[in-house]
Amino acid sequence: MPDASAAGLAWDDFKDNNRSFILDLFWGQHKSTLRCANCGGTAVRWETFSHLSVPMPSSSSSCSLRECLRLYLAEGTIQDWRCSHCDSSTEATKTLDLWHLPPILIVHLQRFYNDGAWRKNKCYVDFPIDDLELSPLIANQQARHLRDRYQLYSVINHYGSMEEGHYTAFCRGVDTVRWHGYNDDDVHQISRGAVQSEAGYVLFYFRSKS
Repeated sequence: MPDASAAGLAWDDFKDNNRSFILDLFWGQHKSTLRCANCGGTAVRWETFSHLSVPMPSSSSSCSLRECLRLYLAEGTIQDWRCSHCDSSTEATKTLDLWHLPPILIVHLQRFYNDGAWRKNKCYVDFPIDDLELSPLIANQQARHLRDRYQLYSVINHYGSMEEGHYTAFCRGVDTVRWHGYNDDDVHQISRGAVQSEAGYVLFYFRSKS
């Protein structure tokens, strides 16, 4: 079955069983492909997501959101995978492709990692505010012509460590271009330049087809 047809059937089935305005706003779909190292056979699953939890470079003091997204989509390896084609327990490569993006896209930066102890990656991530274009990363050829562009409207920040941390938020006004900072009971206007910082943790984008 062609990918477009298989993806459509999986998406329709998901919507029929989970129909809500939350799904319409926040959920997307990606294609997960496993390829057997022994026979080359593939297994494809159409999976849904409510957010993208993207890794960060471990050896860099700064990176771009696009780099994080490419790491998320990078090919990986799975050990001891049972292939349904050759019935062997072998290694498989896994690839992930974005297929359907939601109107509101949530991106979680994986700042916390465990190398024997839980630590925080304080890498500065350069994330677009007005023009995040994801069309080049979408495998669905029929959707690429949409040239989906996203605008940032909110950021959740995390300060401190896992043991002792604090959350704040930056939000863009609905009918204005002004940004405000929210810190417990304090709300104040902030400059556009203050939105991007090393504390950025969860990013909220809305689709703007302009």
